[in-house]
Amino acid sequence: MVVKGGFEELFNMESTYYHPDQGVSVSVHVDDPLVISPTSTESKWTHDFMDENFDTNGTSILAVGAPIDYLSMKIELMENGDITLTNKDKAMKFLEEAGEQDCIPTKKPPLTKLQLQEAMAKDTPLDEAGITLRQQHQGRFGWLAQTTHPGLAVALSVLSSMPAIEGVHDASHMMYQWVQAHKQDGLISRAADTSGFVFYSDSDWAGLHGITGEIRSRTGFLATYNGMPIDWYTGLQKTIVSNWTEEVPHIATSSANAETVAAADSLQRALHLSYIANELQLNVPRPITIYIDASAAIGFIENTGGGGRMKHLDIKEGWIQLLRDRDIAEYAKIDGPLNLADFFTKLNDRIMYYQQYEQIQYTPAAQDPEDA
Repeated sequence: MVVKGGFEELFNMESTYYHPDQGVSVSVHVDDPLVISPTSTESKWTHDFMDENFDTNGTSILAVGAPIDYLSMKIELMENGDITLTNKDKAMKFLEEAGEQDCIPTKKPPLTKLQLQEAMAKDTPLDEAGITLRQQHQGRFGWLAQTTHPGLAVALSVLSSMPAIEGVHDASHMMYQWVQAHKQDGLISRAADTSGFVFYSDSDWAGLHGITGEIRSRTGFLATYNGMPIDWYTGLQKTIVSNWTEEVPHIATSSANAETVAAADSLQRALHLSYIANELQLNVPRPITIYIDASAAIGFIENTGGGGRMKHLDIKEGWIQLLRDRDIAEYAKIDGPLNLADFFTKLNDRIMYYQQYEQIQYTPAAQDPEDA
């Protein structure tokens, strides 16, 4: 690719290549390449080069009525130019592997606080077989949550942090019921959307303490490109003082403190995405704009107030200095209901969950009885 083809391998994303003259991007997973080109001319040039230099199995070109399978995912071009990414076949395979192919689909979120509380009450320790089964469940949910179903992300994160007790299997069953109901869902890139990169940050201040005893807060992050989710994150908060120290748990003393740490987490991910985008010749304006719904956190970051309950933080620490570098990032206030990162911070009730879900996920119309 590099020596003969003139491609440049990205520094910030392994196994991804860009051709500066042809404007072609190629992502390679093991022996499965995905080629994105400006026009059919550059596409033909790329495939001819690969056919000549590699042992290939032919070429599949994305077209209306001719979807592409990539890493078990289905990429489909719609009549209006929209492109969808779904994973139904893989989801069905996972249901079969777990013996859940006949489970009843649910209209509830994959996991609620009440369901988590009931699962935590079943505290008989798992035996070795039960632990192995748990790991298998988490592996399946992990694939879906990281590819086409960000709606599983928070539930999976909470499931992974549960102790090794029987209630884990109850929680997993509820999540399989959700997968059964949403196996046809995915992501969509809308042709009419030209919004570019948008970054959202949010947090939930020790929201599960009353159920699990967890005192750490949770960060939520979402990045979209032209309206399509391209990166999302949910996780308990930690900080890194510098590149030479290990991550340490961060216990937020206030909601503003939790939002500030979430902003730092989000900035790191946004910066990484911007580095990849720059290598692919995609424009990410500097300073990067990150949308936050907490005025107090913005006040602390911009050093205009809001630090009354954060005086324990050392302003000299690298993560705070990075946050406050206005050449790198700026923080825009957004109303809470519009902050899509909230979806990745907590176990919401059904109404709130699906209000946000419909803004993030692609939900096609049912095409056969089992999808209804």
